[in-house]
Amino acid sequence: MSGIIHIARFAAVLKVRVADDVVEPNLGYLPWVLGENLAGQVDSWVMEQHLGYYPALDFFRDKPRIVDPALLQLIDEMARFGEEYTRRELRRRLRGGFSHVDVERVQVEAFAMPRILPSQPKSPEELAKHYAPSTFRVELLLGMIQRGEVEGIERLVAQRIQQWAKPAFHSLELLSTRLLSE
Repeated sequence: MSGIIHIARFAAVLKVRVADDVVEPNLGYLPWVLGENLAGQVDSWVMEQHLGYYPALDFFRDKPRIVDPALLQLIDEMARFGEEYTRRELRRRLRGGFSHVDVERVQVEAFAMPRILPSQPKSPEELAKHYAPSTFRVELLLGMIQRGEVEGIERLVAQRIQQWAKPAFHSLELLSTRLLSE
């Protein structure tokens, strides 16, 4: 095989869920239990107020009469743990498939504005899943040393991410990959 050796750089966006059996031994709580408790408090308040949406968690930070501040602290603690775990595992595992791994950003989905409306069927259950601090959106920068042109290189990147990183998580969804430069 001949050709010039170069580094292909990629951006990738993933959605990962940290498994309960990783979280509970380290923190003593299950994400879904916290999510259910928080969703119950938020849903009750939203129904009382006749709102047509569920606010993001930050809205409740200074409102101890609506949401238990201790519950928000537990969610923050679990989110920090999950973020650190996600960063560490992605760096450690993807080093086997890529010459460069940079975890640019990790965001817990529980802190984002819920895409669930109170009028939707099963909205409290869906809100509980959203507020459970175990799902993260991750932005990666990756580098791969290549010799010559590789047909379908983005597919190869996707396969390597799945192969190397997926075992660390309950679920891993690749949202996008794109070639940045060669």
